[in-house]
Amino acid sequence: MFTFSKNAPEKPSFSKNTLILDYLARMEKELDNYQAICIFIHKLQNQKMKTMQRQELIETFENVIKKSGGEIFGLPNDDMVIIFNKKAHDEILACLVKVRFMFHDDPLLQNAFDLESVDFVKFYELGNGAEAFKSLIKANMENGAGQEKNGGLGSGRRGTAPVPSFMGGARKLRRELTPAMLAKVQKALSMTDFSSLIRRQSVCAVIGKSPPQMLFDEVFVSIADLRDMLLPDVDLTANPWLFQHLTETLDKRVLVSISRHDDGSLTSNFSINLNVSTILSDEFLEFDENINASMRSSIVLELQLVDIFSDVKAFILAKTFAQYRGYKICIDGITVDKLKYIDRGHLNSDLIKIIWHPSFMDVIREDKHFTDYVNKAERARMILCRVDDPQAVEVGNSLGINLYQGRYIQRLLMAQPRKTIFSIKK
Repeated sequence: MFTFSKNAPEKPSFSKNTLILDYLARMEKELDNYQAICIFIHKLQNQKMKTMQRQELIETFENVIKKSGGEIFGLPNDDMVIIFNKKAHDEILACLVKVRFMFHDDPLLQNAFDLESVDFVKFYELGNGAEAFKSLIKANMENGAGQEKNGGLGSGRRGTAPVPSFMGGARKLRRELTPAMLAKVQKALSMTDFSSLIRRQSVCAVIGKSPPQMLFDEVFVSIADLRDMLLPDVDLTANPWLFQHLTETLDKRVLVSISRHDDGSLTSNFSINLNVSTILSDEFLEFDENINASMRSSIVLELQLVDIFSDVKAFILAKTFAQYRGYKICIDGITVDKLKYIDRGHLNSDLIKIIWHPSFMDVIREDKHFTDYVNKAERARMILCRVDDPQAVEVGNSLGINLYQGRYIQRLLMAQPRKTIFSIKK
C-alpha cells in the first residue's frame, strides 16, 4: 500500500484545523456571495442510509456545485454541508425537492410540509451571518469527538486504518469509485510516468531540542495527486474492495519504479508501504532479485494493521519470508486508542507506527496503563508519525519515543544540511 499525501484530520482546533472552516477562511473575501445548507441526516429515524441513496444525494448537489462554485462536505455524525454560490439558489431549491422525494418514507418526513419545518434542512448566510454557521460546525465537531464509528473517512495517508471519529474532522464528499472507473485508472497507470507520483518523507531520530537525524525515507504514492490527475471528482478510497485492487496495482508499479531508479538514491535506507499480498507476488520476487543482499536489512516493508488482520495466515507467511530475506517489517496504521491491543512482540515486527494526534494527551490522562502499553511495544521500536507540530515531539519524548515522521519533522530536516543517515540494523 501507499500513502495519502494529505494530512490526517486533527482533533478540531476550530480556528484552523477543520476542512470547512479552512475553506471558509480561504473564501473570506467572497463569502457575501455564498450560502450554506446543512442537511441533518442524523435526524432520520431510519439512520442507516443505503449506499445508493447516499451516492445519489451527493450527485444531486454535485452537478450544481460544479457549475456555480462551492463544495460538499460530510460531518462526523453523517450530516451533509453544501456551500454554494447564491446565483444557484433556485437550483439548490430544486435539489431539495429531490431530497424530499428520496426520503419521503422516513417517519421524520412523512407528514412534513417541507424540509425546513422539521429542521431537516437549514440555510445559512456566509457573509455577516457566518458566525451562526461556524457555531453549528464547531458544535458538530465537538459532539462527533469521542464517538466510535466504523469506516470514518479521513483525509489522511493512503493505506492507513480508517481514522477513528475521536479525531473528528469534516471530509469532502465525492463519487465512489466503480469497477469501470478502476479499469480506466489501471489502464492509465500502465501508460503514466509513475515517477511523477512518487513522494518521500523521512523517518528521523529526534531527542529533545536536537536537530533531526534521518534514519530512512518512506517512499509512497500520493493518492490525492493520482486522483486529481485521473479522476478529480471521485473518492478512490470509498469502496474498500476496489481500493484494495487499486493499491495492489500501485504496489507493483512502485516496485518496478524503485528497481529501475538510476540515480542511486533508492538502493538502501528506505521504506515502502505494501499489501501483504504484494510481498507474496512474482513482482516482489523480481524486486528482491534486484536489491543488493547487503542492503536488504536497511529496507523497511510497512504493512497496514487492517491488512494484517484481514488475513493473519498470509501476513505470517509474508513476514516470515521477508524477514528471512533480511528486510525489516513495520506495522503501520496504529491509532493511540488501539495501541493496547497490539502485541508487537507476538507479531514479531521490527517497528510499529503510531499515529500522532492531540487526543494522545486525553488517552494518556484517562488510561493509567498507557505507559505500560508503550513499554510492552518497546519505545525504541516505535515511530510517531503524522507529526505536524512541536507538541507531538514533546509528548513523544516524555514517553521515551525517539523516532518521528511528519511535516514538522520534514521542515526541521530541510532547514539543515543533510548529513547523517543512521543504520537501522539490529
